[in-house]
Amino acid sequence: MDLVLWCLGVMLVLGALFGVGLAVAGRFFRVTTDPRVEALLAALPGVNCGACGFAGCEGYARAVAEKKAEPTLCMPGGRKTSAALAEIMGMALGAEATPPRAVVHCQGGTDRCGTRADYRGLPDCRAAQMMQGGNKSCEFGCLGYGTCAEVCPFGAILMGPDRIPVINRDKCTGCGLCVKACPRRIIELLPESIPVYLACSSQDKGPAVKKICKVGCISCWLCVKLSPPGAVEKNGNLPRLTYPAGVDYAAALAKCPMHCYVKREAAPAAAPTPVSAQGGGA
Repeated sequence: MDLVLWCLGVMLVLGALFGVGLAVAGRFFRVTTDPRVEALLAALPGVNCGACGFAGCEGYARAVAEKKAEPTLCMPGGRKTSAALAEIMGMALGAEATPPRAVVHCQGGTDRCGTRADYRGLPDCRAAQMMQGGNKSCEFGCLGYGTCAEVCPFGAILMGPDRIPVINRDKCTGCGLCVKACPRRIIELLPESIPVYLACSSQDKGPAVKKICKVGCISCWLCVKLSPPGAVEKNGNLPRLTYPAGVDYAAALAKCPMHCYVKREAAPAAAPTPVSAQGGGA
């Protein structure tokens, strides 16, 4: 009986010592959580796309709370989310910047550009690119398997009947996931203020382009001659637009013999069909 009481006493003493030790450790080693982090996280869309440059929404929320990042980096959330984050941080939001939207630098769909082989692999652009560059006759153009549409978390990309991505400008948030997913790097984010872009990525010379594509750039350089100095530069066999202020590239759009320049329009409401409803093949 005495032994039992002694053991219980020892256990009570040890319990008290451990409790005091934990309390002291908790006081000196506790991690203070900024309550603003939870508020910032709740205001974010929770997509975890990484377009802000951080590992998910929580990482971005912590960076904003620690004033290591601006509250305007959430592209999916847009102006509304930026305003909410700024209010939580007690900051004044500046003038709204022109948001970027995705464009596709290719028009060579199945009706305009042929194939050079029969591809029977996975219906994925990245897989096709690894198989000797895919089956497209143009080694620079869209492969047409819809990987960009698959990775878009907002349903902003649909594959048209010609297997070329169609960007819905109302749904596109400029997150850049499609840009990263495209193995041929033919998708780019451009500000909405830019009305015209070059829808070709081929670096082949003119005669070679005309043999395989009906809308490929043939390096005639007419756009360079028609545009203000410096507005269009030569980048190998392909023009490169520099987008200086005040230049709308209307002359290049109207006079390009291959119709490589495209005016940005709202995406058709019903013409494209979801990529999942189409078979693979470009």
